[in-house]
Amino acid sequence: MKLTNIIKEADETRPGDVYVDKRNGEVFLVLHPYPSKLGMKWDGVEFNLKPKGKWQEPYISAGSSTTVPEPKAFEGYKKTKLTAKQKKAIQKILKDPENLDSLDRAGTKVKDIERYIR
Repeated sequence: MKLTNIIKEADETRPGDVYVDKRNGEVFLVLHPYPSKLGMKWDGVEFNLKPKGKWQEPYISAGSSTTVPEPKAFEGYKKTKLTAKQKKAIQKILKDPENLDSLDRAGTKVKDIERYIR
């Protein structure tokens, strides 16, 4: 197998991948593929783990978010892995009833998020 093929396979987006927005630092957790006429889109959840105010806690900024079609789906995002501190922050967010209600209204299952942050 050629090195270019390996690099292309590594760049493919899969459920459970994490992207960080370069502009505002929000974390996008990819949950499900969403096929459309224009191309493959991705459904996921966005977290703000570094709010600007000292008094603010990390929160869910979008209970359900869909990207634009690939190949521009994650333009402006950087692929990364969650640190242990980020995983704990997300688990803490998922225990808050207000955030659970937000996810429920958006149709996102908490089980899916917990599966991918482990």
